[in-house]
Amino acid sequence: MDAQRPANEQQSRAAATSPRQRRFAIALLLAGAVCAGMGQTIVFSVLPPLARELGLSNFQVGAIFMVSACLWVFLGPFWGRRSDVKGRKPFVILGLSGFAVSMALFATSIQLGIAGVVAGWQLYFLMVLTRALFGVIGSAGPPAAQAYIADRTNRMDRTAGIAGFTAAFGFGAMLGPSFGAVTILIGPTAPFFAAAMLAAVMCIAVLIFLPERTGPTERKKGKSVRLTDSRLTPFFIFAITFSIMNAIPIQTIAFYFIDRLGFSTSAAPAYVSIGLTAGAMASLFSQLVIVQRFRFPPARLMRTAPMLMIAGHTLIWLSSDLWPVVIGMLISGLGAGMAIPAATSATSLAVAPEEQGAAIGLANSAGAAGFIVSPLIGFWLYGLAPQAPYYFTTALAIMLLAFAWKSRAVGEALPGDDFTPEPGVDSAAAPYQ
Repeated sequence: MDAQRPANEQQSRAAATSPRQRRFAIALLLAGAVCAGMGQTIVFSVLPPLARELGLSNFQVGAIFMVSACLWVFLGPFWGRRSDVKGRKPFVILGLSGFAVSMALFATSIQLGIAGVVAGWQLYFLMVLTRALFGVIGSAGPPAAQAYIADRTNRMDRTAGIAGFTAAFGFGAMLGPSFGAVTILIGPTAPFFAAAMLAAVMCIAVLIFLPERTGPTERKKGKSVRLTDSRLTPFFIFAITFSIMNAIPIQTIAFYFIDRLGFSTSAAPAYVSIGLTAGAMASLFSQLVIVQRFRFPPARLMRTAPMLMIAGHTLIWLSSDLWPVVIGMLISGLGAGMAIPAATSATSLAVAPEEQGAAIGLANSAGAAGFIVSPLIGFWLYGLAPQAPYYFTTALAIMLLAFAWKSRAVGEALPGDDFTPEPGVDSAAAPYQ
């Protein structure tokens, strides 16, 4: 299609985003990803103790997470498709603004509950509604941001570019619990308001500074890729299973620190932040060093990650002391940093170039799907015993390890020559492929 465009149109596109502008734009999007990652783990570390004070059950807290995750999984692909038509920047702004508004309203609803202005089912409905706003509107940002990066990188550089976005989100997830532990000293809802302010600042920065003077290029219509595609089903199974196994501890660990380790609801957030930060740091190390620097093939990563989860989760349920649990979370974080990027990469390697968008979109949804079902499973098991969720995830990791070694598709998930520059496309100069 590029050959059919007038030369002056091609030149105007190149002028619209120079290499320097591209680097700045991607850095801006990575900063937004850090902000989003912080917001996620702030909620996971700060909300459970507050919920206890408000009289909410473990299951009610899990349902808040579940509703938001469900909306995120189903609406994220929709927003991504819309960004193909309307451009990336409007949806990056929409996602960040949705994040800011949702966090501010969520914090306000909790503050009203603490003050006794709202209580009972009215308070709970308000909390679910304000958090759901994050799933509805906040989900517009990440797919548009990743597509913006993909538009401005050639095939050789695209994996590293999008992986950088994932690593930035992970870095934010690492900072979130510590940020929450510090800001909660100001007040119980201060972490949420602070996260909302950061998102608002990033929204304004994107609005003013993110260059996008032209719409996205017309894309070749790809083949229909479905969850039942035999080439991809093993990787979707792996991603969904691992997502459940990874989400359950994230959503229940704050309660575990209170009930199993014996911390008070006021002290728990600080200690939970230590464990979540350790896991996030380990995950970031996996993404930046093990996955990118050492270039291990997806097959090896998908067979190593479950072993690390087995070791980490076993250590958690065996101990009632802080540091063994923190070490278990760190080991689990190493596995989490390997697994989902490996499954996504394996999915990409299994399909043709014109199928990449649909396949990777489904892989991302599969990787997030665990946050929909994990509250139902995790909090029901937690009601039986604090260790029960970790018994379950350990058993799930053993089954996933067996699946990864037995699956022929996983064993053949090896890198090839799929990601090569297309003729005439220079990633340092062309703003779009």
